[in-house]
Amino acid sequence: MSGDAPGFDPAAHFDAGWAGRYERNIRQFCPAYDALHRMLPGWFSGAPEGARFLSVGAGTGVELAALGASHPTAELHGVDLSADMLEACKRRLDEAGLSDRASLHLGTMQEFRFDKPFDGATSVFVAHFIRDPDARLAYFKAIAARLKPGAPFVFADLFGDAADPGFGIVFENWLGFYATQGVAAEDVAQDRAHIERDICFEPEERIKALLVEAGFERPVRFFQSYLFGGWMTRKSKRQG
Repeated sequence: MSGDAPGFDPAAHFDAGWAGRYERNIRQFCPAYDALHRMLPGWFSGAPEGARFLSVGAGTGVELAALGASHPTAELHGVDLSADMLEACKRRLDEAGLSDRASLHLGTMQEFRFDKPFDGATSVFVAHFIRDPDARLAYFKAIAARLKPGAPFVFADLFGDAADPGFGIVFENWLGFYATQGVAAEDVAQDRAHIERDICFEPEERIKALLVEAGFERPVRFFQSYLFGGWMTRKSKRQG
């Protein structure tokens, strides 16, 4: 995870305790989490031998493990603000036999230094923590700057137009589903407060316009689970 919303400290939030329970919690929140990751490698099927992939907000390493398994010669690079999540990511890559091709970096996307551009990137459940519009644009621009022209970028976030009455219907049903997953009532209340306080819900058209402004082609949505959406785009070939 790698957001930078005012008042929200991802390194503190995604600490060792959260890293240890993230795998269970995210599946309670997003019932199609595993389906999203099964879909992910196909968007990178045209990558060359020895491709270099970047996972922004690498978390527990699910995206890197999926890409490493589907691309046996690829280099795997992960960036995250949480040292505890990166430690969980390292354990996953060790267990999958991928550590010899992996490199993990602690810090923000903008701080990440690279020696040559990447053949593809992912950002899964990261940008929705960035509430400031300028910071969100800077985040996506930083990813675009590290990709080859035409390289695929797959990202997923919570999204929606809070002013649309349909948004509230889906929101309440989503949290109602979450409450049926063996979660204590006090935890459901805490998590609702966290979502309302720390998540930036943006309408899909605004997200698409932001990505185009950042240097990508217009994204195409391929996934939705309640208010979680997944999109595929490419770095614009007009961008150097």
